[in-house]
Amino acid sequence: MAATRDEFDEESFQAWYGRWAPMQPAGVARLLSGSGVRWWIAGGRAARVGASPRRHEDTDVAFLLADLPALRDHLSQWHLWEVGGGTLRPLLPEDQLAAEETQLWMRRDAQHPWELDLLVDRSEDEWVYKRDDRVRLPWDRALHTVDDITYLRPEVALLHKARNDRPKDRADLAAASLDPTARAWLVDNLHQLGHDAWARQAAHR
Repeated sequence: MAATRDEFDEESFQAWYGRWAPMQPAGVARLLSGSGVRWWIAGGRAARVGASPRRHEDTDVAFLLADLPALRDHLSQWHLWEVGGGTLRPLLPEDQLAAEETQLWMRRDAQHPWELDLLVDRSEDEWVYKRDDRVRLPWDRALHTVDDITYLRPEVALLHKARNDRPKDRADLAAASLDPTARAWLVDNLHQLGHDAWARQAAHR
């Protein structure tokens, strides 16, 4: 039986969707300098801040939906593609982002690899977890700055990862560097969202 998308290894994934050469966080900062867009590094790179490093297949950069026009204008020399349901669709200059989509991939053109995974965040005055709006934080509790680059705090990045529960996500949880306040917040919210196995692992680190 053929593998499903979720079962692809990295080689199979890139054979179907194209090669990745992820931009490093410092490169993201240079690229988006002067854009006026509020952005931050999310995903595994955010989860690993202060912890032992690992190899990352991509670079997740989140931004506010309200800043999408400014971001598209700033990245006008790059190609953006909507990602949804395992499909890719070019987001041409005249196209509007589909209402339900929350993810874009970015590359220079078809001859170049993908460099960024752009995540649309619909939060406004405070950070709101996209899968359960009971989970909220002031922006200064959701984000932090390390070496002049803004990241989602590790505990918040890990909350996102619990739903996928892949080996790399569990490794990120095991490696995470969390102070007692951050760990308590993560454990409480993992329980609230029904991720009890993750909550137990987080509590016993």
